[in-house]
Formats: sequence, C-alpha cells, structure tokens
Amino acid sequence: MIDRREDILQVSAKLFSESGYDNTSTRELAKAVDLSIAGLYYFFRSKEEILFSILDASAGELLASVRSAIKEDDDPQVNIARAIEYIVKHVITRRMAIGLIIRERNRLSPKQLEIINDKERVIFNLIRGELARLDEQGRLKSFHLTALTFALIAIVHWTYRWFNVHGSLTVEAFTAEMIDLFFNGALK
Repeated sequence: MIDRREDILQVSAKLFSESGYDNTSTRELAKAVDLSIAGLYYFFRSKEEILFSILDASAGELLASVRSAIKEDDDPQVNIARAIEYIVKHVITRRMAIGLIIRERNRLSPKQLEIINDKERVIFNLIRGELARLDEQGRLKSFHLTALTFALIAIVHWTYRWFNVHGSLTVEAFTAEMIDLFFNGALK
C-alpha cells in the first residue's frame, strides 16, 4: 500500500507541475495511476490532501537534510556550506515538489500551510543560527542576518527553475560555485 501511495504522489507531482493544480482533475490523477476515482480516494481523501502530502514530504525531507548538515561542533562556515550542498541536492532531485511549494502553497488549508511554514521556519532558523555564529566570531561583513538568510535560501531554491542536470555544469560544480559565491560575497 505504501508503494501505491508513493506512486500516486509522484505521478500527481508531475501532473501538478506540468498542468498546474487547478488544471489537473481528480479524474486525470486517477487515470494516470490506473485507478478509479473511488480507488484514488481510498488512498487520499481529496486532491488537496495529495498536494499537501507532496509538499509536506518535501519540506520534511529538506528539514531533515538541513538538520543533518548542521553539526554543533563544526565550524559554522562548514555547516552552512554543507547545508547549501544538501539543499541544492534536494531542490534538484525534488524540483517538482519545490516548484509546487513555491507556486501552489495557496491551495492548502490554513492548518496545512501552517505545518509547511513551521518546517520552513525551522530551516530558516537553523541557517540563520549558523550565520549568527559567524557574525559573533566577527567573520561577516555588516549584513542584516534575516535578509542574508533569505538571500541564501532564495539562491538555492530558485535553481529548480533553471538548473539543467544534463547541462555542462554538474550538481557538484554548481554547489561549489554557490558556496564560493555566498562566502566570498559575505565574509570579511
């Protein structure tokens, strides 16, 4: 049953990404996964629940990645570099879900949106905390830490729109360039 739910989520993410949430009917979703509408509702109560499940799983995976990147005993610059690496990999491998988080989050109920926002807030605070550590060590230029945190997150999140995994720039090379760009523009 878990594999079937995951199949529904993957196919739905693809359809929502290609056609948009509003333009993808429940009938199309059911047909794409070879189920009746009643069969689809066996796994999910609604199309909104499918969207929420896609977004919540992605936000949860991203949060777990960022948490694993931040190690208390490591230098904050190392932690931030590792967080950038993990976020880039997540964004590129889960690009459809990231795009949906950015474009379709307004389709969620207030409670569902709060769950996603809470995870994003924790990610934000983890990264901001590491930037604050750098600032406390006197290693940052005079930046507003909240704005700098948002800038870092925006730099890596928007790669879902343009990064071509089959292009000449590898994920590893891109990540190295983003880390270099971020730190050489922010460090003293």
